[in-house]
Amino acid sequence: MLDLLEIYKNEFGFTKKKFGQHFLTSRHTIEDIANSLASAECKNVVEIGPGCGVLTIAMLEKGVAVTSVEIDEDLAKFLPRYLFIYPKFKLIHSDFMLIEESQLPEGKIAFAGNLPYNVSVDILMHCVKFFHRMEKMTFMFQKEVADRINAKPNCKEYSSLSVISSYFFTMKKLKEISGGQFWPNTKVRSTVLEFYPRERYFEPEREKRFLDMVRQSFVLKRKTLKNNLKSIPDIDGILDRAGLAQNIRGEQMTVADFIRLFEAADV
Repeated sequence: MLDLLEIYKNEFGFTKKKFGQHFLTSRHTIEDIANSLASAECKNVVEIGPGCGVLTIAMLEKGVAVTSVEIDEDLAKFLPRYLFIYPKFKLIHSDFMLIEESQLPEGKIAFAGNLPYNVSVDILMHCVKFFHRMEKMTFMFQKEVADRINAKPNCKEYSSLSVISSYFFTMKKLKEISGGQFWPNTKVRSTVLEFYPRERYFEPEREKRFLDMVRQSFVLKRKTLKNNLKSIPDIDGILDRAGLAQNIRGEQMTVADFIRLFEAADV
């Protein structure tokens, strides 16, 4: 198998900070992530930000069809030079946030990527647009972001992001990764999470209003839910009908609690 990291180092010698580029060096970690994607029944992966291609080639070697979306022009030229020998490899030179469904492979899709830390949540939410095509996702996040995504009620990391993520997905922590497993090294620890789509509870129009209510519930995290949602008429009665305490906070509520609240409000 080609050592794309060494080839990249010899050819370029540096990464670009503006794209948040840190490339995995641990073969064991790369194999764990590749195996996670190779286990997907669809065998069709959209990789967001392939970098120098260390995960890309590992997936291709396992027979997975990989469509890589890369924003960096240099990398968009680098990868096809070495991966053209794999008939199941395709590259799209684009910002993933601009990708439309028509550009994606047909059928069910798994998503993967070591996501740039500054836009990782935006990318996660953009993937929801392709929910009906999604089989699973395996993403690497900054540990603190992963902790917020995967948080449970009654802990300090729990937020609207936790609720919204749990509404759409069942999540599983695959592994944590030290900053020494990247080139260049970083002091930031990372976490790999797997996402499995859940059945969506609301149709699109009501779902949007439900998600807006969830976000509003955490605007002032130290405040009670009633204070955050005081713009909703008869919030006291709504809490009663939902079977929730008048002094409850958003950080104490499960996804099911928020669904009951929304339905009681009938907004």
